[in-house]
Amino acid sequence: MEDIGRREFITSLAKTFLFSTFPVNAFCKTLGNVKIELPAYSFQKYVIPGKRKGKKILVIGGIHGNEPGAYKAAEILSRVKVERGELIIAPRTNVVSILADVRGYNGDMNRKFQYLSRKDPDYERVQEIKELIAETKPDLVLSLHDGFGFHSVNKRAWGQCIVIDEEVYKTFNLGKIAKTVAENVNRHIRRRKWKIPVYNTHTFSPSTKHPEQKKSLTYYCLSKQNVPAFCLETSKQLPSLRLKVLFHLMMLKEFFKIYGVEISPDFDVLEKEVDRFLTPAKFYSVKAEINGRIVEISSKKTFHLHRGSYFKVLSCHGTEGTNVICKDVNLNWRSFHIKRRVALTLKDDFRKIFDFRVVVV
Repeated sequence: MEDIGRREFITSLAKTFLFSTFPVNAFCKTLGNVKIELPAYSFQKYVIPGKRKGKKILVIGGIHGNEPGAYKAAEILSRVKVERGELIIAPRTNVVSILADVRGYNGDMNRKFQYLSRKDPDYERVQEIKELIAETKPDLVLSLHDGFGFHSVNKRAWGQCIVIDEEVYKTFNLGKIAKTVAENVNRHIRRRKWKIPVYNTHTFSPSTKHPEQKKSLTYYCLSKQNVPAFCLETSKQLPSLRLKVLFHLMMLKEFFKIYGVEISPDFDVLEKEVDRFLTPAKFYSVKAEINGRIVEISSKKTFHLHRGSYFKVLSCHGTEGTNVICKDVNLNWRSFHIKRRVALTLKDDFRKIFDFRVVVV
């Protein structure tokens, strides 16, 4: 959750002006050029009611795009059944940043829950997160992240800890719950460096050292929605994605125990099968329409199109994290015209699968 998104935000704005490509509704007339259309970024959400009534838990991942342990762990939960309680999951809340593999392509999304201009590219997505909380009325919100470093050895590091905004807020004993989770998880962690402490930012205190946290999702949940919220952080410096996901599942397991939410398969099974869940798809492809003709693209290829043509990506085959981006333009654009050429990339979250190009002749 470290606050380092300014450079990425400026870079994304600069791309708007550096290339000879324009959004469909731009100021210039582009009828003589080739129109490119890509699939919209969808807001992935899953609501899984249980067989028996109980507490509701909302798990949110992917607010920061370069934290795969967080959104992969959330995605795994989207595949379970709920035996008791209810589970709501939003695994990839910041899709454009995930595909760009940066913290915040449009700036730090976790600093946009206090106030946000309607002109901000993330406005619609932040509103969807807020509406999801208001509509589902969860008993608990868990925001998943991969932070820098290890908090157990560096108190300035955000990695590998449970972050709370206050020890006690109203009737929510956040500190007690977080400490119980940390103690139970740490029993299974041998390396001291990897152990998970509780990091209290004292966000509600006038003397807090982290006033920026007043713009965060957890602070919003507590202060505006009256819902207890915790931030679960694994470390970016862990040696593998598997370990990051595993530690997230271990923390989630203890929160679920406290709130009495039961899933099937249970967390013990999920932890054993992490490798299977993280295996890439065996086959990736893009289904596109070119001037009314349907084509399937499964490897690197170049398409030469005459002016006035259009190239529309209809769908992507792969995983739930598979989509097409164009790094030659602002990634927020999903429809634009090109004058000369453009490179399109099929990605599976942070993984590049293959490139294909459109050239104007």
